[in-house]
Amino acid sequence: MNRQEAADKWYDTIFQLYGADEFKEKVRRLRVFQHNKVKYSASGIRIPNYFWIARRGGGISTCINAFAEYLYAENIIEFNGIVKYFEFKLGYMGPGDFFSELTRLHNTISEIAGHHRYFKGLACIHIDEWQDHINEDNFYKVLDYLAIKNDTVKTIFCIDSDDNRVIEKIESSISSRLRIERVTFRFPEICELVSFIETKYFQRQGFSLTEDARGLLGESIGAISTGKNFNGFVTVKHLAKDVLYHLLMSEVKSRSISADMLGSFAKDSAHINKLKSFVGTKSVIGFSSGAEE
Repeated sequence: MNRQEAADKWYDTIFQLYGADEFKEKVRRLRVFQHNKVKYSASGIRIPNYFWIARRGGGISTCINAFAEYLYAENIIEFNGIVKYFEFKLGYMGPGDFFSELTRLHNTISEIAGHHRYFKGLACIHIDEWQDHINEDNFYKVLDYLAIKNDTVKTIFCIDSDDNRVIEKIESSISSRLRIERVTFRFPEICELVSFIETKYFQRQGFSLTEDARGLLGESIGAISTGKNFNGFVTVKHLAKDVLYHLLMSEVKSRSISADMLGSFAKDSAHINKLKSFVGTKSVIGFSSGAEE
């Protein structure tokens, strides 16, 4: 697969994502940007950093991975290091504390440079713990540090919030040091989540869902989503894997899965009640390659 074929592949992958309409539009415009940059031999014009607003468990790691691969294949930014991107949870530290989080961030960037002098790629910085502290000196120290790295590292600041007042304040604070574009991710509707697990898990194993089975799983996902520890796609994937596991442990007589075959996964079942209290991974420390089961 040549570079253009890889770019087309990742472009298509991004456009198949759920709940990422604004993100898709940004990527579409980036394709136009890169085409015009080459066509008119424009130099020294770089893409901005990003400010992503997304619900926890909304598939952000998948989006970052696809974005990094697309930027690499389309040759929009340079990449050097043992990974193309990393995710980092920036823990809050008050003004009176030694700011070890900045040291940890610096060390992470240095380590993933590998044998290269500098790491070049994407840094996804999760800043949820700083939502009420964005005007403190330590937060500006992080921004200043990333501004210095801006020629080699493109930063994606990521938060989980639906408070427009908080979002606007954070955007203003970051904009004082870095060029950024805001992207809001819409969490998928229940019907989209059912479609997701049917396509990714059931159809890949040769099974299909009847309409009443889709309805049952939709009600179950709706029940799970009300739990305080609902972790989005992570929890939904656990449900899909459990359903397949239990189906294959029973005497399956058809590849068409009906609601009658899913009784133990109904919205009031013990299994769904257990998933309501499931606690998934809440933080990302260090770096991730974005690999997914």
